[in-house]
Amino acid sequence: GVATGVEKPTGGAGSEPPIPAGHSRFYCSKCRSPYDLPSGANSWRCANCHTFNSTQPGECEWCTIM
Repeated sequence: GVATGVEKPTGGAGSEPPIPAGHSRFYCSKCRSPYDLPSGANSWRCANCHTFNSTQPGECEWCTIM
């Protein structure tokens, strides 16, 4: 099936877009850009500054991302 989002009114200029169904909003640890992470996912690369982010502290301490 196709998931349909529910339209939510925005709070005026400068407000963030609504969060899609089944997602949670997180923010980049470096530049604070918002990212809507799907349920079950726990990491993402920031589209703005390319920083690797994780919702689980210490998840990737062994990786070196250059």
